[in-house]
Amino acid sequence: MSAGRDPIRPDGTRADLRSRVPLPVDPDLAPDDPSEPASGHRAGARVHRSRQLDVLVAIAVGGFFGALARYEVGLAWPTPTEHFPWATFTINTSGALALGLLLAVLLAHPGRWRYVRPLTCVGFLGSWTTMSTFALETDLLAKHDHVGTALLYLMATVATGLTATWIGIACSRFLVKAVPWRSH
Repeated sequence: MSAGRDPIRPDGTRADLRSRVPLPVDPDLAPDDPSEPASGHRAGARVHRSRQLDVLVAIAVGGFFGALARYEVGLAWPTPTEHFPWATFTINTSGALALGLLLAVLLAHPGRWRYVRPLTCVGFLGSWTTMSTFALETDLLAKHDHVGTALLYLMATVATGLTATWIGIACSRFLVKAVPWRSH
């Protein structure tokens, strides 16, 4: 299927997926925002989110500090090619835990803290965690005949990442119920 085009049916007509597949609603937007897809929304003026420079600045600041922190951890905890990459494993697992913690709280209170999600979840944690380094280290382990370590790293990263995210979400749900959040 080519980008931006609906698939062609066997009879030669195009299937209009946009009318049948509901898109997720972005919790950062108001329910009546005409640019957000939902069954009750009417088409309206296109909102250019790239013009929200304040949000882009928050993402950039968070990204700078996340990348800097990851770089420093990599320098402090170097990993020889043939060994288990503990630094990246720890970074990705801690990022999964933090993302679970933060997103569950932020999504329970949509629109409450405007810049926290772009700054921390998208910016900081997006550059703190690293799928590309995880893939590269797995490939290098296998390439240097450490297939067992590569498989262990692969399975352990996915399992602990999912577990850490689940723990973060569970702790956040408890926190959301236990803490009396003041309304604005």
